Amino acid sequence: MTVITQVHIVEDTEAAGPAVSIFQEFIDTRGSVPEWARVMANRPEVLATFYELFKATMGPGLVEQDNKWKIAFKVSKLNGCTYCIGVTQTILKKLGVSEEDMRCVDTDITKMKPDEQVAVRYAEATTKNAVEIPEEIYAELKTHYNDAQIVELTAAIGLFNYINCFNDALGVMPR
Repeated sequence: MTVITQVHIVEDTEAAGPAVSIFQEFIDTRGSVPEWARVMANRPEVLATFYELFKATMGPGLVEQDNKWKIAFKVSKLNGCTYCIGVTQTILKKLGVSEEDMRCVDTDITKMKPDEQVAVRYAEATTKNAVEIPEEIYAELKTHYNDAQIVELTAAIGLFNYINCFNDALGVMPR
């Protein structure tokens, strides 16, 4: 199946408003602008708001970054978002997470640390049906995380459910 981006991909010379500085920040920090940002730049205000949420959620915070990116990987695998699976794997490698540890996130969480296990179970339960998360998952979460950390984990889960849907609905794939 060939995936075709359903909306215009904004090039560097077409960026407007806040997209200009966001594109430049991506170029300065990673060498290129990700495809999702080019698509989202059709509405620069949406891009700016999403990008701030993304940085606040996935950047340094109260939960270890590798744990948040493992959650992002799990959510992307559950949703089948090819683009985000690739991105999360690349970032996890940069954070020093091995291929074996990534396989554990996907297939055998019993080999993970207890706090990571419950975070992955929480991500799966939230992604599958957020209104029916078993109480035992919440109880176990609270033995490893405080309320602010649970909010941060939930933000990461919600963020990747959103970007998975955004990318898949609009056919966003890396160039």
